[in-house]
Amino acid sequence: MISNDKSDIVEISESVAEIFDLQAPNSFTNLKDYRSFKEFKQYLTKKISWLMDNKFDLLINILYRIDIGEEKLQRLFADKNKQNIPEELSDLIIERQLQKIHFRKKHKPGNY
Repeated sequence: MISNDKSDIVEISESVAEIFDLQAPNSFTNLKDYRSFKEFKQYLTKKISWLMDNKFDLLINILYRIDIGEEKLQRLFADKNKQNIPEELSDLIIERQLQKIHFRKKHKPGNY
């Protein structure tokens, strides 16, 4: 589902930054124009890793706002290999934001 459509990358990075900043002001102070999902994912993974280590409750609130499925989160956090969690959370966040973008585009007035 991940594309390298530049407009999708921009829209996802901006919406994720907005959600993070509402919950944790200045958490995305290095937000920039990402050229690929890989570059954005690396940045997001670092932010998630920091939140997991320092502000786990805040991370859970952010995931709730983004609307990551509870069942997916339970499976992920039940995994014994905790080192993969930040990267996998990044994938889930990007995937969910892409779903929202595609839904909005599909149901935009005039697209029926």
